[in-house]
Amino acid sequence: MRFSISSQKGLTLIESLVGVAVFTIIAISVYQAYAAVMNASRVSRLKITATALANEQFEIIRNLPYSDVGVVSSIPNGKVPHIQNLVRDGTEFAVETTIRNIDDPFDGTIGGTPNDLSPADYRLAELEISCSACRNFSPLRFTNQVGPRALESASTNGALFVQVFDAVGQLVADARVHIENNQAVPAIIIDDVTNNNGLLQIVDAPPGAEAYEITVSKSGYSTDQTHQTGAPGNPNPTKPHATVALQQLTEISFAIDRTSILDASSITDTCGQVPSIDFSLRGSKLIGAGPDVLKYDVSHITDGTGRKTISNLEWDTYSLKLTDETYDLAGTIPLMPLTLNPNTNQDFKLVVATKTPDSLLITVKDASTQLPLSDATVRLLGASYDTTLTTPSASSCVPPGQVFFTGLNVGDYSLTVSKTGYQPFTDTVPVSSSWQQREAILSP
Repeated sequence: MRFSISSQKGLTLIESLVGVAVFTIIAISVYQAYAAVMNASRVSRLKITATALANEQFEIIRNLPYSDVGVVSSIPNGKVPHIQNLVRDGTEFAVETTIRNIDDPFDGTIGGTPNDLSPADYRLAELEISCSACRNFSPLRFTNQVGPRALESASTNGALFVQVFDAVGQLVADARVHIENNQAVPAIIIDDVTNNNGLLQIVDAPPGAEAYEITVSKSGYSTDQTHQTGAPGNPNPTKPHATVALQQLTEISFAIDRTSILDASSITDTCGQVPSIDFSLRGSKLIGAGPDVLKYDVSHITDGTGRKTISNLEWDTYSLKLTDETYDLAGTIPLMPLTLNPNTNQDFKLVVATKTPDSLLITVKDASTQLPLSDATVRLLGASYDTTLTTPSASSCVPPGQVFFTGLNVGDYSLTVSKTGYQPFTDTVPVSSSWQQREAILSP
């Protein structure tokens, strides 16, 4: 009896895996294409609904009496809410309405030539429609003009123009401007933004002496504002609340820019971490004069690793003072005062030493560059005290151009600083029972 074995062909495991992979890729591609088409269709439907909602709101505004065309408690004052949450086609939209008086140059402008005594020529209505619950839906903006139905007459109000700059004098567009006039009845509250020229024009504003409280801000930027005259702690502000006079133009400017981060660390001159160091950080910008009131004057403390991150700092020139009970400031890297530019992340090291009854920090700088000078000889001479130190070069933990004298007694000391190529510097330093700091500026 004979048996024959017939060969049968089949798929190997590798061939099966390849087939599954190809099918998976095709299926995913088809699904992604389908999802993209459905998403585009959904977004398009939302835009159509939002556009219809905008037309509906404009129709409501156009059919109001002209005297009512305005935002509630704003300028111009009217019957339109500033924020509305409206449901259309099963979706909730947020409608933010802004209405402005427009001074058309056709018949002159307020404060111009000719001077327009009735500058509120027409009103511009702007709607911003957003949907926080809608994925991939960008806010939409719509504008429309509304004109008066009667001849204009001389205005009994004035105008307020708010101009916003950055640190180098460039105009800041889309800066948020919050204005309040609590002298008016009812109170006026305006939330608006600057145009592409960094300007917000409030036309036909009721007159008032220091009546308009203004705050200017922008996401990621610093804040600038006016202050009340006579307020406790700042009786003489450098920028009081704005005054609007009858048929006059009031212009006021503000400066804001991107904020920065200061990463401070407290260390020894051998790079050892020193935790929980108390210090105060002060800017140089004033919000009041006579007495001077600083815009920034805040106390801080480093953490258990000797670090402190200070966020949202405005561009300014900052000085630092150690308020710690255990340590004195033996120098900083970089030098004080610290110039902080907009939109930067600055490292700042506080080099500390164990507190002594009398100590003196000397910083040696070049007169023309204001940079620290290394290899300068610093001699401090007093009764039973004569010590000479040399300023170090820049390193990771040793403050450049700075020397720290300790073990002093109360009294007058003679300070002499010399360096090759520079004129010698001499001064008399009275030392009291505390930490002190002096600068020696050397000229070539």
